[in-house]
Amino acid sequence: MQTYLNFIHKVNRILKYIVSLVFIILSILVILQVITRFIVDYPLSWTEEISKYLMIYIVFLGSALAMRNHQHIAIDFLPEVLGGKNKHRLTVIVLWICILFFGALTYYGSILTVIVVGQASPTLQFSMSLAYAAVPIGSILMLLNAVAMLVEMRLNNKNHGGVTR
Repeated sequence: MQTYLNFIHKVNRILKYIVSLVFIILSILVILQVITRFIVDYPLSWTEEISKYLMIYIVFLGSALAMRNHQHIAIDFLPEVLGGKNKHRLTVIVLWICILFFGALTYYGSILTVIVVGQASPTLQFSMSLAYAAVPIGSILMLLNAVAMLVEMRLNNKNHGGVTR
């Protein structure tokens, strides 16, 4: 189990660099778009299209990192009211629901990505499957991180003699 957690940690570390690099590229493209549109008065249409697809990748890849670091928006009233074991049980149930959702998102996102292989993007004419691939890639990473959270909870539970904090 610890091997899996180490693997996910390495994947997330690489993912963090990828998301950061994509964000830097997105920022440069947006600045270039503003300069060419308002200063040069000759807008580059391709920067807008690439920016849109890069933003989609940032959202899906960044969501995987947010999943692992417990940074998604949540309503935590019920877990705060519950104590000890019930709080732990609720967290496990929520994680299993997330895993099922991410599995479905991976499956249907993959189907959609295959369906749009023949479609071309409006400006650059590359396959739309490159843009739609963000869905299955991001959701499989979210799924792997949710499993890592379950594994981590189980290891912590064993290390504390079955007593949850």
